[in-house]
Amino acid sequence: MNTLDSQSTAAPMPRWSVLILILDILFFTALFYLPYAWLSEPRWWHIGWLHLSISLSWKKTTVALLVLLPLRFWLRSRGAPGRGLLERPFFQKITLALGAVYIFIAACEGLLAVAGFKADNLPPVIFKGMDERNRESVVQTLPDPELLWRFEPGGMFQGVRVNTLGFRDREVNPVKAPGTRRVICLGCSVTAQGLPGYPQYLHEKLQAAPPTPEHWEALNLGVHGYSSLQGLRLFQRMNPVLKPDVVTIFFGWNDHWLATESDRSQMAVRMGPRLGRLYGHLRSKRIFAFLSSVLNPSLRWKAGPGNRGTRVPPEAYRETLEQLISAVRTSGAVPVLITAPRRGQSTELFKKTYAWSIAEAEQIHDRYIEITRDVARQQRVTLLDLATLFAGPECDGYFAPDGIHFDLYPKEQALHQMVPPAWQPGLSRVATELHRTLQQMVGGAEWKNKVRQESGGKNFQGLEK
Repeated sequence: MNTLDSQSTAAPMPRWSVLILILDILFFTALFYLPYAWLSEPRWWHIGWLHLSISLSWKKTTVALLVLLPLRFWLRSRGAPGRGLLERPFFQKITLALGAVYIFIAACEGLLAVAGFKADNLPPVIFKGMDERNRESVVQTLPDPELLWRFEPGGMFQGVRVNTLGFRDREVNPVKAPGTRRVICLGCSVTAQGLPGYPQYLHEKLQAAPPTPEHWEALNLGVHGYSSLQGLRLFQRMNPVLKPDVVTIFFGWNDHWLATESDRSQMAVRMGPRLGRLYGHLRSKRIFAFLSSVLNPSLRWKAGPGNRGTRVPPEAYRETLEQLISAVRTSGAVPVLITAPRRGQSTELFKKTYAWSIAEAEQIHDRYIEITRDVARQQRVTLLDLATLFAGPECDGYFAPDGIHFDLYPKEQALHQMVPPAWQPGLSRVATELHRTLQQMVGGAEWKNKVRQESGGKNFQGLEK
């Protein structure tokens, strides 16, 4: 009799056990799905045979967890028999560990939200072999997700035809001829401007009086509106093609102009599909953006009045110059830094909201000049200090009315023709000083080390220590 009573009492147990087990499976499914839902939100699941689409967001998943767990414990408190997954120590440890991590992340996200921190300082991502149109553009240019914009090969820009490489320069063979020393001139509109620009004048001087017995040439890689960060990306793209021996670096204007977004936050990073998708999800999360800015100070971007800040903040400008110098040296070339001289700034800067005031624009530009000089000293880089050379009143005639560019800059598009150096004394003087700098550079330790490494068949890694 006791045996029968016992069997009768035990009969309902399998039903409760199955229910508890189902609740546990649903709970752990939601627990493991939660981070995926948080990263990939909004996430839609399509059930084709039912013609049904379901959105399972992290909020819905969290609600499911908050319902399933109390329901399960309520059933157990009501005397439901059976032993589910949560009664086992292994699953208890998993629940506690994941729960602690989720609560910590949620608390951090909440605190950052209350503090007003926004996850908008990280660059977008493009997948290898794919492309996307960028929000920023410059008139008469093509959008480029990594560079923001670039000249259109074969098109016209301010009265000069763009060559097949995509620059306002003569047509050149990208393949460097044997026995040739190649100089590429990176820069903004100050480098790209001219009829022709100073790189062409430099090219002619190098042809007539090469610094060494070899054949020398100069190429213009300047692009209007470019910052140092765009210059770094451009070098990384063009270096394998052009294989330069010397790279001149002439930035410092567009870096400190005001914008509603930093250059770094707009310039896409090229990644493989898996890493790119993961990064694409993480970049919208406050905690990831915060940790990235802590580990990489150059990602920090502070907006001023009107939600505007410098395109490349001072410390990011310093870091970018250092990265560019390192990239140039690693490629086997020698870097040359150039400071950007100025005259009194035009009121157009204020009208275009590039600066808060004329005085502020001049002050911050001088600060970026000092950063360039300091980087040159610390990195032991050849420096052409045009800001000092052009400081005297005898050089006032070199500058265009905006105090930034040289010579005929406002009239270039109207002229539509090449002009003699006498018409462009500023650009001609820049080429003369740069030619003199290169002649001195080949007598220095870095160039001699490069030649020695080349003759020994080794990769050039900059100065000997």
